[in-house]
Amino acid sequence: MTAPLPTLERLPRGALTLFRIRALLRMGIYGAITFAVALGLSFAGNERWPFLLPCAVVLGLSVLTAWYPQRAHERWGWALRDHDLVISHGVLLQEVVSIPAGRIQHVDVHQGPIERSLGLARLQIYTAAGSGADGEIPGLARETADALRERLVRREADDVV
Repeated sequence: MTAPLPTLERLPRGALTLFRIRALLRMGIYGAITFAVALGLSFAGNERWPFLLPCAVVLGLSVLTAWYPQRAHERWGWALRDHDLVISHGVLLQEVVSIPAGRIQHVDVHQGPIERSLGLARLQIYTAAGSGADGEIPGLARETADALRERLVRREADDVV
C-alpha cells in the first residue's frame, strides 16, 4: 500500500507563461522543419500536397499549444518532507518522483534567458546513482529556488555530520 501524496506546492503563475513560450518556440521549430521538408518534396516533383504537411503540423501544434501548457502547469507540484523531496508532474502520464534526502549529492539552480526575463529558475537535483539530474522543478520563482536549494544542501550537510 502506498502512502498518499503530501500537499504539493504549486508553480507560480509565471511558470505558465514560461510553458506557453516554450510551446510556441517548439511550434515554430517544428513548423519550420516541416516547411523545409515540404519545400524539398516540391523540388522533388510533388507540386501541391507537400505544403499541406506544414499547415497540418502547425494546426495540430496550435491546438496542443493552447491546451498543453495549462494542463502541465496544473500538474506540476513539489513537497519537501523530512526524509525526501517529492516531485509530481505529467499531463498524459502522471509521474511522481521521491528523492531521498540522504542521497542528494548536489543541487543546482539554472536560469535560461526566458526564465531570467520572467524572474524564474529551474532547480535540478542530483543523486549519487544518476548520471544526470534525477529531479527537476522548472518555473520556480528565483527566490523560492534559492531557498529550496539552501534547505536541501543544509539538510545534506546535517546528514553527513
